[in-house]
Amino acid sequence: MIFAVAIIFSGTGCKTATEPSETLESFEIQKTDLVIDPEYDSDPSWSPDGKMIAFESKRDGNWEVYTVNIDGSGLTNLTNNPADDTDPFWSPDGKKIAFTSYRDGKGEIYVLGTEGSSLTNLTNNPADDSNPSWSPDGHKIAFNSYRDNNTEIYVMNSDGSGQTNLTRNQTADDGYPSWSPDGMFITFESNRDGNWEIYKMNADGSGLTNLTNNKEATDGTTSWSPDGKMIVFNSYQNGNWEIYKMNADGSGLTNLTNNPSDDSYPYWSPDGMLIAFESGREGLNEIYIMKADGSEQKKLVTEK
Repeated sequence: MIFAVAIIFSGTGCKTATEPSETLESFEIQKTDLVIDPEYDSDPSWSPDGKMIAFESKRDGNWEVYTVNIDGSGLTNLTNNPADDTDPFWSPDGKKIAFTSYRDGKGEIYVLGTEGSSLTNLTNNPADDSNPSWSPDGHKIAFNSYRDNNTEIYVMNSDGSGQTNLTRNQTADDGYPSWSPDGMFITFESNRDGNWEIYKMNADGSGLTNLTNNKEATDGTTSWSPDGKMIVFNSYQNGNWEIYKMNADGSGLTNLTNNPSDDSYPYWSPDGMLIAFESGREGLNEIYIMKADGSEQKKLVTEK
């Protein structure tokens, strides 16, 4: 998994999508409590302004949703509930966070304000629902559901209404559904052809396309580049997990990490210049960053 990390930029702070990134040498590790044990903090979601990170943590004995400023300050437990709360995803307007909660005995999609207020249960279904992903315009939320006795990709309005099965397939359609930046497409992983592949569909479930189609590999965990031209993902081939990049139509496959240890769970930076990922190359699950072309791979976080 990707884990919440404290990253600071030298100079003027975090760059927005309209500003060029600093080189990787300008990144420093903020040595606060956010330098964490990878077994207990994971699944970050950047706030739209790039100033905060939401993530899940087990540091208090069960999974909770936290937010923190990117300099490591302002650590806040938003959920503070004895049940597990996971999979946070920030709304595009920066005012809410969607997440998975097991406080009702099963996975449900909840939304709460970024100050921890206004908790709302959106799904309230007997089956497990998980992994919410907000559409870029904030009107829809895609998620996984097991309500049809196998995992499917669903979408609903941001108030929980209009829940619709997009995939309608007898085998598992899973993984974090990932919206293209223009909101037209959703990528996800499916084993409908006998092994896990990356698929792309229109936001209404039509136009299904197999992007990877590699019977010798397991592919999944996608993240779109901010310009919508590329998709980064992890793939298990040649005996280990690596980070790959491809065009949005599945062409132009490139291995970015080329490392004998496992690299996985990539996330594209908001400005499109960098990719964060998890690596076990030093015997630990740690967070690395690299340029979008795979160069200058740098370790960000080590275990305590």
